[in-house]
Amino acid sequence: MERIKFLLIFIVTLLLSVVALKGVDHFLAKQVIARDAAILTDKFERLIKISAESLNKLPDISLDTFECSDEVKKQLKKTVFDASFIRWVGVTQGLNIYCESNEVIREITDVRQHQVSENYRLGVLESADDKNLELVLIRSMGEIFYTASLIPLEPRYFVPMKCENCLEYKISFDSSPFLSFGFESFDGDYYISEKAVLTSPYFKATFELSGNREFYDQYSYLSWWVILIIAGIVAAWVTYLASLWFNHAQSMHSQIIQGIKRSEFVPFYQPIVDSRSKKVIGAEVLMRWQRQDGSLMPPNQFIPYAEANGLIVDMTKGLLSHVFNDVKQFATQREALFFSINIVPEHLDNDDLYQRLKGVIESGELKQHRISLEITERFPIGDLVAARKMLDQFYALGIDLKLDDAGTGYGGFSYVQHLGISTLKIDKMFVDTIGHEDNFNAKTIEAIISFAQKSNLTMIAEGVEDDKQVAYLSEQGVYFIQGYVYSKPLPAEQFFH
Repeated sequence: MERIKFLLIFIVTLLLSVVALKGVDHFLAKQVIARDAAILTDKFERLIKISAESLNKLPDISLDTFECSDEVKKQLKKTVFDASFIRWVGVTQGLNIYCESNEVIREITDVRQHQVSENYRLGVLESADDKNLELVLIRSMGEIFYTASLIPLEPRYFVPMKCENCLEYKISFDSSPFLSFGFESFDGDYYISEKAVLTSPYFKATFELSGNREFYDQYSYLSWWVILIIAGIVAAWVTYLASLWFNHAQSMHSQIIQGIKRSEFVPFYQPIVDSRSKKVIGAEVLMRWQRQDGSLMPPNQFIPYAEANGLIVDMTKGLLSHVFNDVKQFATQREALFFSINIVPEHLDNDDLYQRLKGVIESGELKQHRISLEITERFPIGDLVAARKMLDQFYALGIDLKLDDAGTGYGGFSYVQHLGISTLKIDKMFVDTIGHEDNFNAKTIEAIISFAQKSNLTMIAEGVEDDKQVAYLSEQGVYFIQGYVYSKPLPAEQFFH
């Protein structure tokens, strides 16, 4: 069963890691493709701008006076020679060519144009065979034009490409008249595409770089083998950590079971003092784990686990046995004290605790002393009515119920209303705000004290650490003090002596 559990953890982690790594890789690939689309957009804008600057250097001409002289041809050839992106330039009207830098044999059937500035149009020549795309920039001078054939904006000229016939670069002018043209084309199915937008007073152009799976793969940082290796390492590491955690949990569980059998959960007693007389009137019984080697384990290292895994009830049984033995051994001649035992809602699910306490009380073992119960707000009680019925049996034995951690958890005031609480314990988090007027909790402690007084509840302040806090609480009518200002939790012999 254990192997199946860890195998499932490994498989689930492996799958999640593969998905996560592939997602990251896909995100990075898209970012780089978007960057390249932006590069191509910038290159196109630069191509148009620089080519227009070359055409601007040619003299203005008129259809009525124009003559294709050797000097004009020389100027046109020089323009092509000096330009970065122009491969042919001519003087044209529609499809008629009056003069050209060099003769190019072509069969043009139409030219689609789009205005890109006040005096310039971008055109795409449509040939009879429709195989080769020719992009032209047209400078208008009334009825006659300078027309420049631009070098194709092949994406592979500007961004690194390792694949062949795997991408397409498409430019669309969305404003009227609509103009769309593309460079290259890819084999296979469309896989990914990124767009960039360029706007001006005359047009809005969309530049789209798209391709097939082969095109996408060249942007991928991680191959499937690398992803599987990394995911396998992550899955193995997570499975290893899970095994450590489960082993620790199992070890903790088995150790607590052994500790219960060996009665290793012992009481420490923190005195509760009446600040008016400085007399000890009782104590909260705090659980400690005393190992066989004599070492003590702090409660925060085992109580949360025990509470979460249903072990605290059995631990409390062993603790009570120690308390009763301590009372018989050390407290028979002492003034009457109360001993507050912490309980959780599970203690009220059956009458085991009630029967145990009833037997001790009726036997007279406690003499003049008595037992109190403390229940915390930290855990919700599902059925308050059933809990009250069980608590009424404790009350009939003279056992009262204190509310611990008041104001920090689940509906403590409703507990007071429904459970017959006799004493409210003010939590340390509120006591710590004493002297800090700007703290929100400083107002809360006043509200808790006011509520307790109006409800005729006894009050005990927990976690009190200095005389200033004692003085403030006394002014508010809170005299029962628990905290380091008087004593830390003590083992039985120290406490009773």
